[in-house]
Amino acid sequence: MRHDNYLGFDDEFTLDGCAVCTACQSKPFTPLNVSTLFGIDVSHHQGTIDWKKVKAAGVQYVFLKATEGATFVDKMYATNRAAAKAVGIPSGAYHFFRPKVAVQTQIDNFLKTVGSLKEGELPPVLDIEVPEDWKGIAIEARVKMISDWLIAVENKLGVRPIVYINNPMTRDELGGALMLKGYKLWLAHYTTRPAPNVPAPWTNWTFWQYSETGVVDGVPSEACDMNRFAGTTADLQALLVPTSGKPVRRKIVSVLARILGV
Repeated sequence: MRHDNYLGFDDEFTLDGCAVCTACQSKPFTPLNVSTLFGIDVSHHQGTIDWKKVKAAGVQYVFLKATEGATFVDKMYATNRAAAKAVGIPSGAYHFFRPKVAVQTQIDNFLKTVGSLKEGELPPVLDIEVPEDWKGIAIEARVKMISDWLIAVENKLGVRPIVYINNPMTRDELGGALMLKGYKLWLAHYTTRPAPNVPAPWTNWTFWQYSETGVVDGVPSEACDMNRFAGTTADLQALLVPTSGKPVRRKIVSVLARILGV
């Protein structure tokens, strides 16, 4: 979601950072063999969006930047949330995590801004990126901070969050932490190949951010993040906050799912 998201794309560099030779370029990627749905993610950087045009352009869901760190609130979040709902595009809120900022203040910032999840909205998202920000922090401490945010937000909102991350962050900064496996993956991997590399501990992706340079009618900025959802319209609907679900019920279901690892 930021232009410094990558130091290198996984299909351009090997683990030691060297340029990929012809032999490595032939490494297997699993072709997309599932139905996918198109969506975008935006923030105030995209300007004032014409959501009717976005809907007409075929966008079927959107993630909106809500907060960052302890105090930043995206000035377009509330407007975009209401406008997307008005045209029938499901939206979800994401928080840009800052590891040098106290976790509880980040939890409070996000929860205060989002308030409660509305019927038909996507789960909340924790955005984990910018490797330079994590220097000087032990991996165990990094994982605990992330876990604390995820658990606190789930307990309050009653819905298990999604994790947004890329391959290098998962591997190098978090050591492929097993706790991540309990959360759906929104994977950032910009490649022209037919499918992304999925980092351990995951074995599949739920959302795939495949480009940061897309152009969508109704979005005035020069570039827009483009995403795919791995599933059908019915699958996406099943992921949304249910119309009949009460917060307590959603919380019970979410906690049981975490315990069972599904």
